[in-house]
This record gives sequence, C-alpha cells and structure tokens, in this order.
Amino acid sequence: MKSRHPVFSETSTGAFTLIELLVVIAIIGILAGLLLPTLSRAKDKSKDIACVNNLKQLGIAVRMYADENDGKLPEAEPLPAMADPTNSLPRICDLLAPHLGYVTNALPTVQTVFRCPKDNVGRFEQNGSSYEWNANYNGRPVDSPRRSQNPIGDAPLMYDYENWHGGGTNGTKNILFADYHVSKL
Repeated sequence: MKSRHPVFSETSTGAFTLIELLVVIAIIGILAGLLLPTLSRAKDKSKDIACVNNLKQLGIAVRMYADENDGKLPEAEPLPAMADPTNSLPRICDLLAPHLGYVTNALPTVQTVFRCPKDNVGRFEQNGSSYEWNANYNGRPVDSPRRSQNPIGDAPLMYDYENWHGGGTNGTKNILFADYHVSKL
C-alpha cells in the first residue's frame, strides 16, 4: 500500500530552501564585516609605507643636489603657495626634479614621489609637493654640524605638511632627517 504523503519523492530536485540560503548569506555577511576593517587597516598601512619610501627617495635627491652644488643644501620656499612672488625662492620639487628623473616643467601629477598618498587637503596641487622643506637649512653645508654637540644629521629637512598619518592624538608626520633616515614625529 502506498502512503498518501511520501517523505521523499523520486522527483525531488535537491534545491536549497529559502532558510538555508538566508543562513549562508548571513554567514558571508558576518565574515565580510570582520574582514573589511582588516583590509582597511592594511590599505592605510600601505599608504604610510609609500610615504616613507617617497621621503627616502627625496633624501637621495637632496644628497645628489648637494653633491652637485658644492655640498650645500637646496634653497627653497617652505610653503610656495604663500610666498611673496617678488622675492620668492624656487619650490623644492623644481630643485629636486632633475635628480629624480623628472622634467621640471612637466612634473607628474598623479604618481610621483612628491605626493604623499594621504595628502587629502591638496598641498601637492598648491605647492608641487606634499612635503614641506625646512627653510632653516637653506644653503647650509650638508655635512657641517649645526652646533658642536648636535650634528646636522638630527635636523629635519623635509616632512609632511600635515599630520596625515595615524598615531598620537592628532596624527603624526613622517620626517626626513639630514642623515637620510625617515621616522615619525
């Protein structure tokens, strides 16, 4: 005798039920929610590393500039966008461009060592660089001491215009020192 309501039928398709699909979608959503912050932190860290790399390349360019100019550091405006046009010095990007393989009157506008990946206020567009030149050392001999007990290697030559990088209360800056190491402040 045949049962009126068979539990399994030979015509069953083996499809997922709506509840099973919703459970799988919920699990995928939870995993994505856990993964996205990690990916965001990794992306942020890669931008920090790119900035440090940019400053290290700029340090090499500063040294090359000094080697070609009697051992003297460049003389450049710290904030070219606000300089007096009648008595202004050149921008640091224009002085260092030839040492980085750039043509001065055709500097790159997207991928360049003068642009910090975290420059979100437009300093690169305003000044040609996301990094400020420390004008206190304009024209100084690169290898001379600042004071007898404090060599110029401790001098911050270039740094981010703003505190773009994570850490501290209000963020941090990456700094290129005269001995060509880069660290956060």
